[in-house]
Amino acid sequence: MHYLDNAATTSVCPEAAARAEEVLREQFGNPSSLYDLGVRAEKTLSAARAAVAKALGAKPSEVYFTASGTESNNIALLGAARARKAWGDCIVTTAYEHPSVQNTLRELRTEGFRLIEVKPVAGEIRPEDMLAQVDGKTALVAAMRVNNETGAMIDVAALAAGVKSINRRTAVHCDGVQSFLKEPAPLGQIDTMAVSGHKIHAPKGVGALYVRTGFNLKQVLFGGGQERGIRPGTENVAFAAAMAAAVEAAGDTAAARARVQELNLRLRRELETFQNVRINSPGSASPYILNFSFLGYRSETVLHLLESRGVYVSGGSACSKGQRSHTLTAMGLTDQEVDGGIRVSFCSGSGDEDLDALLEGLREAGKTLMRAYR
Repeated sequence: MHYLDNAATTSVCPEAAARAEEVLREQFGNPSSLYDLGVRAEKTLSAARAAVAKALGAKPSEVYFTASGTESNNIALLGAARARKAWGDCIVTTAYEHPSVQNTLRELRTEGFRLIEVKPVAGEIRPEDMLAQVDGKTALVAAMRVNNETGAMIDVAALAAGVKSINRRTAVHCDGVQSFLKEPAPLGQIDTMAVSGHKIHAPKGVGALYVRTGFNLKQVLFGGGQERGIRPGTENVAFAAAMAAAVEAAGDTAAARARVQELNLRLRRELETFQNVRINSPGSASPYILNFSFLGYRSETVLHLLESRGVYVSGGSACSKGQRSHTLTAMGLTDQEVDGGIRVSFCSGSGDEDLDALLEGLREAGKTLMRAYR
């Protein structure tokens, strides 16, 4: 099997799987319980929080465990916007955010907020274009560190500094799901950041939310007060511990990125030899994601042929469930280019043999598939 869809999800690493099983079997107590089994579970949860915080460059008290990156985004966006509604009615974001951000912000629009979605230029969001929309009525600015479909990056730390210089009360949120453990992301003046376990070889069903100390975040979920009220509900101790194990197993992330960069550059060079391929990812994109259009063919048809050869890639965001890519559309691509979009996404375990199989499959597709466009 040649799995090249790591932006959708990653395989669970042995360390995370083993840690989850250990905690499920031996530390199944409720961390809110006062007896020994609960105290042990609380210590495990605290250790996991410290490990994730260290990887984020944050304090343990600034990290809250959630069920997913989507839940983290929702809590941060709803809580930040509603806490500032008394004086701010505007939200500034990009036109190609993940659906968990885009749809949450569009829901806030029904509550009376004005929403400004800044479009990319040459596939990238320019911070100055976002800053031009910020004023004294801007309650929230939201921007992803790495786009989940093209890998295009935004210097969100610099963006946050610019926002605060215009309006220090404006909240700045970063969707860091695709950048965590892959791209340097100093928090700087960012107020909240969402990350996810299943993008870093931890199980699905666990994420985390960074909330800067002293930041005003209105509570949006209600329950027993776990996670200091930010995300109430009995904590998933086993998966939090598994996420921490995956963080610790990641090792030298700079070295891993360098290896992936070599694969990305090789794939770019090979694709440039195809007459009917358009590369959509900017040259400065994260090396973990490469998006291109296989012109003349619908991506789902190509994906099925590749699947039959044991090669797994995607046609865009896994959360879009086959709908036309809003990221490629926001970039101004033609219908043919959007419909032929293919995303290849790497992890530290990806290798040249995976690229060999992919390229062989693409060449076979060009020979055997019927063109969708003439």
